[in-house]
Amino acid sequence: MRTLALGAACLLVLLNIGNDALAKSAPKADNTAQNSGALQKDAVTAEKQGNSSNEVAVLAAIRKSIMAEKGLSMDAQNVKIVYSKKGLVILRGPVDSVDEKAKVAELAKSCAGVTTIKNQLTVAVKPH
Repeated sequence: MRTLALGAACLLVLLNIGNDALAKSAPKADNTAQNSGALQKDAVTAEKQGNSSNEVAVLAAIRKSIMAEKGLSMDAQNVKIVYSKKGLVILRGPVDSVDEKAKVAELAKSCAGVTTIKNQLTVAVKPH
């Protein structure tokens, strides 16, 4: 009985140490520095883009093509897409690889109404 209690106490101490180490090594979720370009005066951002039926249709088509593509990471599926009336699409956010960055841009470019891609996607550094 005494051995069981001692073993349980040791296990609790080890689990607590492990949780503290994970908390200290986890990356911060703050990406304010990454989004600094969106704070510029003339920056194209989601709240500044139009809501005409054509613009909404193009955005929906881009998002559907990205979501339909098998094998993309959750990050790639959730990139920020900003569309301007002149056919410019700006892609922002992290993806898992250089290949994903190119694939997302290719999918967006293939949609009707898109003339130019400004690929601002970044390849995320994943902790091992």
